[in-house]
Amino acid sequence: MKLLGYVLLLLNVFAGAAVLYLASQSWAKRQEQSANALRYYLVNNGLSQDGPAVSGGAADDSPVPLGVAMGQGHTVEQVPLKFLKDHFKGTEGAPYSDAAPPASRVAELTRLKAKFDSLFAGKSTDAERLAFLVGAYRGTRFIPGPLVLLADNFDERQAYKALTGELQWPLGRPRALRAGEPQGNAKKAKEVFDAKFDAAIGKANPGQYADEIAKIETAKKALQDAEVAAKRVADDQTAAAAAYRAEMDAVLAGKQREVGPEVQARFFEFVGDPRGANANEVKGKSQIAVEKVTAAADQLRATILTTGLTAYDENDRKRRGTILMQSLDPSEVWQKRVALTVGLSDYLAGVQDRIGRQPDYSTRLQRLGEYQTIRFFESYDRAKEQARDLDRLLVRQTEIREALERQAAKAMELLAQRKTQRDSARTEAETTETTVTGLVASQDAVEKELFELQNRVGAMLRSNFDLEDQVVAAEKQLPTKK
Repeated sequence: MKLLGYVLLLLNVFAGAAVLYLASQSWAKRQEQSANALRYYLVNNGLSQDGPAVSGGAADDSPVPLGVAMGQGHTVEQVPLKFLKDHFKGTEGAPYSDAAPPASRVAELTRLKAKFDSLFAGKSTDAERLAFLVGAYRGTRFIPGPLVLLADNFDERQAYKALTGELQWPLGRPRALRAGEPQGNAKKAKEVFDAKFDAAIGKANPGQYADEIAKIETAKKALQDAEVAAKRVADDQTAAAAAYRAEMDAVLAGKQREVGPEVQARFFEFVGDPRGANANEVKGKSQIAVEKVTAAADQLRATILTTGLTAYDENDRKRRGTILMQSLDPSEVWQKRVALTVGLSDYLAGVQDRIGRQPDYSTRLQRLGEYQTIRFFESYDRAKEQARDLDRLLVRQTEIREALERQAAKAMELLAQRKTQRDSARTEAETTETTVTGLVASQDAVEKELFELQNRVGAMLRSNFDLEDQVVAAEKQLPTKK
C-alpha cells in the first residue's frame, strides 16, 4: 500500500501540473484573444474621445488609462504602454508624430496644438507663417494650407484664401499684400485655427453654435441678394450696350453723325458718364452693383473670421477633430496614425464629409462665375468706351499733327525765303558800304582841295585888299587938279 500511495501521489502531482499548464495556456490564449479583440476594436472605432495623455518617459509595462467600452458590460480600463506602442508602430516618421502614443483623441489634439504652435512660431517672417497656415499661390495655382483644408464650405474657403491675397485679372497674378497685412492676416488666421482646435478639444456648445450660424447665414443672405441684384443689372446692361454698340458702329462707319442721346444716356446709366463732374456722376449702376457685392463678400469673410463655430454635439466634435488631424499632413505615415487614433470608421466618415460638402463648392463656383462675368462686362464696357474716346482723340490729334506739319513746312519755306532775302540784303549792304566808303574818301579829297582853294582865295583876297590900300594911298598922293 505504501508504494501504491507514492504512485498515486506522483500521478496527482503530474495531473496538477498538467492542469496548471493547461490553465496558464488557456489564460494566455484568452489574454491574446482579448488583446486581438481590443486591437480590432481600436482599428475600427479608435481611441476614446477624452482621457489623459501618456506620461513622458514611462516604462513599457506602465499602465495607461484607456476607458474603451468594447461591448455591453465590458470596458477596458487600462492597457500596458507597450500595447499602445505596438498599436501605433510604424507611425513615428511624420512631422507631427511623437514617440509616445496617444491614449485619447483629446490628448492627441492637445499635443498637436502645442506642436503646431511651435512650428508656427518657428517661421522667420509673417509671410512664411501665413503661407504655412493658410497656403500660397504658385503662379495661378493655390496650394492650400491646413486652415483652407479645414473649410466646411466654399465661402469659408474663400475667406481664408483672401488672407493671402487674390488673383488679379487679366494679369493672372496674386495681389501683393500691403505693408503690415501679412502680420495682421497671420494673426487672424492663427486665431481661427486655434478656434478650430478648441472646438475639437473643448465641450460642445449648441447655443453658441446656433448664434454663430445665424450670423453667417445673415451675411450669406446679404451676399446672395447683392449678387442677384447685380445679375439683374448685368442683364439690363447687356441690352443697353448692344444698342449703344450698334449706333457707335454706325458712327464709326460714317452712316450717322453721333450716337442718339437716349441710347447714350441709357448706356451711361450703367457704365457711368465719363463727362461727369465728380466721382458719383462717373459711377454707373454696374459699378455700384459690383461695389455692393464686394462689400457683402467682405462682410461675409469678416463674419467667418470672427466666428469659431463651436461644435454643436459630441459627434460634431469628433468629426472636427478627425478632419483637423487629417488636414495637418497628407503623408501616408501621418494618415496611418490618424486612422489608428480615430478608427477607420470615423476616418472614412471624415473623408466622406469632405466629399459630401463638394456640391456647395460647385454652386458657389457658379455664382462666383456669374459675379466675375458681371465685373468683366462692367470693366469691358467702360474700357471699350474709353478706347473709342481715345480713338476719336487719336484721330483729332492726327489731324492736328498733320496741320502742324503743314504749318511747319510753310514756316520752313518762309524761313528759306527770309534767308535768301537776308543774304541779298547783306550783299547789297556790303556793296553800298563799299560805294559809300569810296564816296566818303572822294568827298574827303574834294573837301581837302576846297580847303586849299579857300586858303588860296583868302590869300588872293588879302593880296587884293593890300593892293587896294596901296592904290588908295597912291591916289592920295596925286596932285589935285584946279
